[in-house]
Amino acid sequence: MRIIWIYLNLILWTLLFGLSSFIVISISGRKNLFKFFGIIWGKTLSLIFNIKLIVKGENNLSSDINYIFSANHASLIDIPLLLIATNRYTVFIAKNELSKIPIFKSILDKAGFIFVDRKNSNSAIESMHNLSIDIKKNPRSIAVFPEGTRTKDGSLKEFKKGASVLSLNTKISIVPVAISGSFKWSQKKLFDFSSSTIIIEFGKPINPENFSYEKREELTNLTKTNIKKMIRA
Repeated sequence: MRIIWIYLNLILWTLLFGLSSFIVISISGRKNLFKFFGIIWGKTLSLIFNIKLIVKGENNLSSDINYIFSANHASLIDIPLLLIATNRYTVFIAKNELSKIPIFKSILDKAGFIFVDRKNSNSAIESMHNLSIDIKKNPRSIAVFPEGTRTKDGSLKEFKKGASVLSLNTKISIVPVAISGSFKWSQKKLFDFSSSTIIIEFGKPINPENFSYEKREELTNLTKTNIKKMIRA
């Protein structure tokens, strides 16, 4: 029952702010305006779900530089909270299944998101290549969940190399991001509406120029290690 309530709110507010951003971006031609709607969306859901967000490590980031934010993934609230925490024009690499929902596909396409078919490696590689090209035309930060899906037990899953490959191709630094408290929030009981604290901590950016394509796995492992060190029990 609780998960239904969460989904209903996510769908309602995603449609409201998503359609608003679609209209504004279509009229203005400025995709970076998605930042405003993304942050308002996140703050609205935080208020409804009674979540207190604490952001740490902001001093590791430069406000005028785009990054690839690589984060652990534990619940449905991770995406809107990350949009608040990054406080910049940030889009996500979305699973291909979302592209099959016409209205969501239109909204995410307009905002600059990219869809990746995780079941088709050739298609995924092509999508990442296209994203690498498009980033140069329309600069923005990218958020990635290298585990590919949400954890089911709170522990870190194996990291995929997509974020590292994207970083190496675009020369954009990877920022390890640890989300703590998100899994605990997702496991709350049906009628538990008490306040939850979720911490998002940014690690120091990892410069891809220190790695070759052959060392993409080493870059991936370093990102995972840094995230693991920052996650709080």
